Amino acid sequence: MLHARRTIARGLLLLAVASLAACRAKPVVAPAHVAGAPPVPAAHACPAPKLRRVKWVLADDSAGFIFALPPGYQEQRSFGPFRHFESPQGYRPYMSFGIVRGNLGLSGYRPVYQPELMLDYTSCVDTVNGYRVSIQAWRTPNGVFRNFQRYDRYDVFAIWEVSPGVYAYQNGGTDDQPTQSVMLGAVRAWKVQKR
Repeated sequence: MLHARRTIARGLLLLAVASLAACRAKPVVAPAHVAGAPPVPAAHACPAPKLRRVKWVLADDSAGFIFALPPGYQEQRSFGPFRHFESPQGYRPYMSFGIVRGNLGLSGYRPVYQPELMLDYTSCVDTVNGYRVSIQAWRTPNGVFRNFQRYDRYDVFAIWEVSPGVYAYQNGGTDDQPTQSVMLGAVRAWKVQKR
């Protein structure tokens, strides 16, 4: 009798393990990510990407600025002093917009370059709508986790001084380089003007 119970318990345990393994055996992988293939390098911060026929969505900020977003991005609740937007596609690419007040200058509010965490890093200073903009682009290793897989995240950060001691910034992240290029294009399409 005891032997029969142990056999049944062992059988149930093996069935549970087999069911779990079957669920995780073949996760769905997006076509942009081929298992074992090296990641695509990050887009360059400069020059501006050549994008055709992008219909930017303009958004007003409560601080009095108008900025552009790629099509399809929708505002989400943020848990900080910034506005947060996400795309419903794929890994949910995101972009955030905020204001910083202080006297550290453009370089004082930028993310500090870390070679291990910011692969393919590039940075530059560009002029957009009459404002000097500091732009950074890089690839964060294993920054995205979905479908039981880790992928690199493609990041963008831009900051500009819109008036003495007032800086507007935009950051964003996505799981593919083409969307990173669109984010870099959005930096150049923003209407940074006080109303």
